[in-house]
Amino acid sequence: MIYYCVEKEVVTMKWYLPREHGAWAMLIVPYWIGAAISGLHWSHFVFFAGLFAAYFAQAPLLTYVRNPKHKDVWPSFFIYIGAGLLLTLPFILSNPALLLIGLAILPLFLLNIYFAKTKRERLFINDLIAIIALSSLLLMAYRLTEPALQLEAFFYLFVTVLFFTASVFHVKSLIREKKNQAFHKKSLIYHSLVVAVPLLMQLFFVSAAFLVSLLKTLFVPKKYLRRPMHIGIVEIVNSALFFIIIVGAYYM
Repeated sequence: MIYYCVEKEVVTMKWYLPREHGAWAMLIVPYWIGAAISGLHWSHFVFFAGLFAAYFAQAPLLTYVRNPKHKDVWPSFFIYIGAGLLLTLPFILSNPALLLIGLAILPLFLLNIYFAKTKRERLFINDLIAIIALSSLLLMAYRLTEPALQLEAFFYLFVTVLFFTASVFHVKSLIREKKNQAFHKKSLIYHSLVVAVPLLMQLFFVSAAFLVSLLKTLFVPKKYLRRPMHIGIVEIVNSALFFIIIVGAYYM
């Protein structure tokens, strides 16, 4: 437990943690795909620890953006940011391309803050922006050990964005849009297309990776997906299978 003083009063510091546990998969999977296809190195683990700490900083920041009355957010925010900089800055200083990628991601994060401020976080476009931002960490992991970003990095980024977009379709159809039949149809069409189009392009491993999502959408009984925890577990398993298929196919 950490304590700090405010006007001579001892206050218990609150550790703000990200509420959207599903977003952790969006943080972890793209980064480690980038690390895997560029060749695993010890630096990937250290840099990821820094990114993980920096990701935690968004919890207190967004809490304050939603409600400025929460002035107790700053100690945890600065601890997370400090830890993130401590672990990532040495790599950024020696590899400025990482900073350029980060600056390219920054506007997307600012848009997420804007949607939080205007109470429109649940919009699909906000989810898509977050997916693109977090999936772009794949480029950072790739560039960490590669002298330049190759076309394959952007290809896997695109595939990862498509995958997590399918996940958002599925989760929304189970919670906020569960009575919206038009949304359910859009979700099914999207899941079908991301399987069929790669298949027609003879990208069989991509089609196989998305097939798991389609089968999950079609055959996992909805009665077992009524609680957010159960939905989260299914999405974590699906993300793990996606990672295994994509990385496994890369090395075959």
